[in-house]
Amino acid sequence: MTSRLAPIALALFAVAAPAVAQPARIAVVNVDGPGVGFNDPTPADPVGGNPGTTRGQQALNVFQHAANRWAANLQSKQLIIIVATFTPLTCSPTGAVLGAAGPNWYFANVDPANGGQSMEADTWYPVALAEKLTRVDITADPSIDPADAFEIFTLFNSQLGIGTCLTGNGWYFGLDNNQPANRIDLLAVVMHEFGHGLGVTVGPTNTSTSGARPLGFPSVWEGRMLDLTSGKRWIDMTNAERFASARNTNNLVWAGQQVTNVIPSTLEFQLWLTGISPAIAPVQPGPSSFGPPIARGVGLKGYVVSPADGGGTSPQDGCEAFPAGAPIPGNIVLVNRGTCTFNVKVKNAQDAGAIGVLIANNVAGPLFPGGTDLTITIPSLGITQALGTQLRSYATPPLVQASLDSSSRQGTTAGFARLFAPNPFQSGSSVSHFDVTLTPSVLMEPNITSDLTTKVKNPFDLTLALLRDIGW
Repeated sequence: MTSRLAPIALALFAVAAPAVAQPARIAVVNVDGPGVGFNDPTPADPVGGNPGTTRGQQALNVFQHAANRWAANLQSKQLIIIVATFTPLTCSPTGAVLGAAGPNWYFANVDPANGGQSMEADTWYPVALAEKLTRVDITADPSIDPADAFEIFTLFNSQLGIGTCLTGNGWYFGLDNNQPANRIDLLAVVMHEFGHGLGVTVGPTNTSTSGARPLGFPSVWEGRMLDLTSGKRWIDMTNAERFASARNTNNLVWAGQQVTNVIPSTLEFQLWLTGISPAIAPVQPGPSSFGPPIARGVGLKGYVVSPADGGGTSPQDGCEAFPAGAPIPGNIVLVNRGTCTFNVKVKNAQDAGAIGVLIANNVAGPLFPGGTDLTITIPSLGITQALGTQLRSYATPPLVQASLDSSSRQGTTAGFARLFAPNPFQSGSSVSHFDVTLTPSVLMEPNITSDLTTKVKNPFDLTLALLRDIGW
């Protein structure tokens, strides 16, 4: 016979529990004080289907719209309460914490109510999923402080684009995913963070320092996580093996059947970049989020040149217009990351007659150039710093080809979707996300990109399939 164990609390703050009378299964509870956050009275014009007339009301509308979208895709007889605050977070002119969210509780061994399902024994579940399966309002238990009786906590940066917080940028409060180039789509970020609160997380298993589990119980994720190097699922690993697997780039995958089934209808064919003369082993470049993709059956083939641009910080960053007479027309231009935006580099090469652009990273690791520019008509790809150095080392321009492989999908290994497992480990991002190599971008990658649709199921996304793999 099983009984409910003491829950693990992840609450970041305490608030008075609201009286919930509305019929919606997902309720967003505003806990901001008068005149700040969601109650900010700063006037704002309606935008992108958002009728709010103040900054605070527009932000709250986005949150409720995200909750409604998730509610339309999930089945549960238990109300999910999301406590939300729109508040200043860590910020600088060049970087900012956008937001965070997670389950407020994890539970194991909860006896189901009449009509409910049993949970996997001795396994931690995020509270919203535990309540959905068991049909028990677990947070109503007398042992839980009423001020902590909610399922998901969230906090988002209210200062984006204000003062010196990410200067020149800011939130887009529209509901249509039509943000301009200098705005970040709040709806996409909120949809992403709500996904974590609903269960897209390996928590409470520790992956950053030890691989350990509270009370020795695995999270519900671990039976679907497969390390292709060891051939083991996380549920069968030691702490040390989980610690190592969290850093096994491209070889930690999600082996849940629901996700695997919808990969062919969601992800693009695998993209390869190959050196023809001289021969270079195929590598997987990072497609840009702007400009045309590499076309099926056509690809991109040409000589790689790296002429100096018009000056500036570096003659190899492509941030200034290329001089007349540079050997660019009909060739692929190689530039370095840095100094200016990716689309500026590509536009300069396009204006000089290039048929494509390779952007070499300025640090170790892959590169997936982001941005928006509807005037760009040539493809561009991110490559590693090492490959950029190699291509520049040849005495004559190397001939390369980028093409699609119909036998595999972008962001998969052995037919499984990759989880984000960089080495070194990235706290807050590693493991509990899909990998950045998935194409097109999916909602639960660690980076929010401009091409997200905020739709959560195939053929647009894998997130709903992942949640179904764990019981939703």
